[in-house]
Amino acid sequence: MNTFISRNPTQTKRLAKKIRDFYPNHNLILLSGDLGSGKTVFAKGIGEMIGIASRSIKSPTYTLMHEHKTAKLIHADFYRLTAKDDLLMESINLCLSEKGIVIVEWPEIALSDFPKPHLHITIKKIDDNSRQIKIIERL
Repeated sequence: MNTFISRNPTQTKRLAKKIRDFYPNHNLILLSGDLGSGKTVFAKGIGEMIGIASRSIKSPTYTLMHEHKTAKLIHADFYRLTAKDDLLMESINLCLSEKGIVIVEWPEIALSDFPKPHLHITIKKIDDNSRQIKIIERL
């Protein structure tokens, strides 16, 4: 497990890119953390790295999933789910089988159902700007 401190959203995005560089074969990234901890900011960093404008990466809390087909990226959010959603899981697995990248916020409801390898990243708010980011590699 690796732990990092980010002092602002720009550093969080930069760290997301470095993590993706360090783990290029981990196309599934699970993001845990409280509301407002920076999960979507982290997702923006990954999106920017693969050519998606930061403004196009929005929290999918109410839509459950945003699919960026040209970049082969799925950004999902399981916050509102009370049970695992088979259709969402099927979309995630299809994207991964096509070598796409999948980012899932609030993955706890289905943690044991996600394929490996993946990264489980926990973001904890330290203060208004700083975040503690822990990375666990699941093989």
